[in-house]
Amino acid sequence: MASSFAAGWRQVGVGFMLLAATGMVASTYSIVAVPLAREFRPSRTVLMLAMTVLSGTSAVLAPLLGTLMDRLPLRRLMLAGGLCLAAGYAAISLTTSFTQVLIVFGVLIAPANVLIGPVAVTVLLSRWFAQKRGRAVGIAIAGISAGGFCFPLIIQAFLDANDWRAALQLLSLVLLAWTVPVAMLVVDRPADRGLNPDGASEPPLQTRQELARAPISAREVLSDPTFWILAVTVSIVTAGLKGTITNLAPLAIDTGIAASDAAALISVYAACGFIAKLNFAVLSDRLGARTLMYVSLAGFSAGMACMTQAAGGYWVIAIGIALTGLFGGLMVPAESYLAPRVFGQRAVGRAMGLLSGTILLAMLATPPIFGLIFDLFGSYTGVFWTFSGLALLATTWVRKIRLHPRQEVTGT
Repeated sequence: MASSFAAGWRQVGVGFMLLAATGMVASTYSIVAVPLAREFRPSRTVLMLAMTVLSGTSAVLAPLLGTLMDRLPLRRLMLAGGLCLAAGYAAISLTTSFTQVLIVFGVLIAPANVLIGPVAVTVLLSRWFAQKRGRAVGIAIAGISAGGFCFPLIIQAFLDANDWRAALQLLSLVLLAWTVPVAMLVVDRPADRGLNPDGASEPPLQTRQELARAPISAREVLSDPTFWILAVTVSIVTAGLKGTITNLAPLAIDTGIAASDAAALISVYAACGFIAKLNFAVLSDRLGARTLMYVSLAGFSAGMACMTQAAGGYWVIAIGIALTGLFGGLMVPAESYLAPRVFGQRAVGRAMGLLSGTILLAMLATPPIFGLIFDLFGSYTGVFWTFSGLALLATTWVRKIRLHPRQEVTGT
């Protein structure tokens, strides 16, 4: 059914665009943080608390909103997320203290981070795809990196031409025009259009099997060892990525690199992440998730090790951030790809909410820890070595990740 095939890939495009909007929040914070630091003069540690507030509030909201996504229309929830994101940056432009900035991140930007983030997109695409789910998720998740590539250049251009408050107001208008029309294109389920997943003439066997299983409870999800193995593995990489990217502009500027060149480094990171996610889309259904996770952990470890030599200048940082983005980016789609397989489509919102919430909790302290290490030692070297070692350690337990629902006994 060509119409079903096209309709499914339109939903991938919707997911790509919405994830570009949410993906830019963390990847561009180090650019936004520069004028915020000049205006409010917080310490480097306090400056990075905005990312902690974002992650912490998102972690609390993800299980709650994820469960709602299994029950309520996704289009309405995603529209609300787009409005929250645009309103958040408009509100930051009006703040008079850094405490108010933190409140905005918690009240407006964190809900948007869940409502139009990977949890929502995973729920949407798990309904539209079965056999081609890995490809669909990988392409959509690449939107995070696309946003991380485009928005630093947009924001820096706004900042170069305007004071920071006007720049963020312009950004809020861009986000409003970006997210709301796209969210209007969301179609919750193929059945709403008389269609089937994967563009098939009838529901695929995998979809029928997933829908035949009773949805599992939050307790069953949290008692599953695979949940915790997957959460810890993904957390190591994503926490390292977030700590690095949120501190990248200050790190680069501290080594004598111009602010515009620091923004370009963020775009290098995002471009490599974009390539990685597209590779995940191509390879996940062929090589399998475990193989890609091994490659991701090894390459990410090498990138973190390279970043320990950041004092060497622009090209050393560029190589380190490219390796980190390229190989770390392979891990980002893993939770979205595996959650429907491990926990079932009927509970994917609940499972993704709990999984994302747990991972976000692990990421809570990472940006301020990077800042604290710098405040204490004048360097990020120790924290880069730590994440390099943790990534290598994680390769020892990847083989224990189960790739099918718990009640099945098959060894696939």
